[in-house]
Amino acid sequence: MRYKFMLLYFLLFAISAGAQNVTGIWKGYFVQSNFGFSEDRYRFEVQIAQLANDALNSVTYSYKTTVFYGKAEAKGINTTKTNNIILNEIKLVDLKIADKSDPCLMTCYLQYDKMGDMETLTGTYSSRTLKNADCGTGKIYLEKSPTSDFYKEDFVTKRENELKKKDKPKTSLPENRLAAKKPAIKPGAEANVIRQPPVQKKETAKIVAPKKPVIKPKTAAAPAPKVENKTPEPKTVPPPQTVTVPKKEEVAKIPPPPVVKSLPKPEILKSRNNELVKTITTTVKEFKIDLYDNGEIDGDRISVYRNNELIVSNKLLTDKPISFTIKADENSPVHEFVMVAENLGSIPPNTALMIITAGEKRYELFVTSTEQKNAVVRIQYKPE
Repeated sequence: MRYKFMLLYFLLFAISAGAQNVTGIWKGYFVQSNFGFSEDRYRFEVQIAQLANDALNSVTYSYKTTVFYGKAEAKGINTTKTNNIILNEIKLVDLKIADKSDPCLMTCYLQYDKMGDMETLTGTYSSRTLKNADCGTGKIYLEKSPTSDFYKEDFVTKRENELKKKDKPKTSLPENRLAAKKPAIKPGAEANVIRQPPVQKKETAKIVAPKKPVIKPKTAAAPAPKVENKTPEPKTVPPPQTVTVPKKEEVAKIPPPPVVKSLPKPEILKSRNNELVKTITTTVKEFKIDLYDNGEIDGDRISVYRNNELIVSNKLLTDKPISFTIKADENSPVHEFVMVAENLGSIPPNTALMIITAGEKRYELFVTSTEQKNAVVRIQYKPE
């Protein structure tokens, strides 16, 4: 079997012209069909920076265990009139490939979609070798991700920062202009008022003094209410009794909360960064989770914690699922799963395919962990 490295020509169909900026990290896989009889799955990551003139800078990663790994630089352009993006790989940066294998050029036809917070690129591709020989066809699935399985390219970070700066001035300029006008008036006015009025304030204070004694004789009739105020003071004795009653009731309400048990956080979760991959909300009380090796078996071993409790201990990821079923209810609505890499397998990082089945809904997630970070998936139950 030949393991092929794909140099890309990307064609992406966006939803609205110029509205969608594809700058960022896209992770997933492409599946290569071999004459319609079998499929080879490759892990796939694309990092894109969309520039102001609609030009595109990109880097792609393709990898499958130790027999195949490749990284390439790509350039492209975004045609906003037709909502098309063409991305062409022009330079091979790194390549590890088995003997008797040829690198290929791949043309991808993808469609952008957004479901809630999830952004995806899905479609098909055709490919050919550098000698124009047929290289096969297949399917592609990518999700936009905040993190990379390798490292975030500098040109992507730079472009993201530029886009943030452009958004901030638009909202801050009118506010700054108004703010600049206000302090310009205040300092001059305040300086004049502070220097001259002090003398007037002292004079007014002298004038107010004689008026006060005039008010005092009027309030001379007040002694009678003062006597009345003395009588209510003993009446304030009962309030402390009423205060102690709710305290007893509050103490009675405290015992129920212990139903929610929190286990101490294991050291492996304290020593590594815990990155949230996705939060899923479901109305189903029972859901099933299956974990597979994402690609060929390369020796990846994982442990899984649920709410700080170890439920899978140092197991090997294979083509057969590691399965477990979880039940949720009103007393335990949130279930947080942390996947910990026990090793990095033959080729880092440690990546698993997590399939969550909740009633009729099915979720597929690519969960990546290393010796520095754990992957977190949170499932929250909310009754209808």
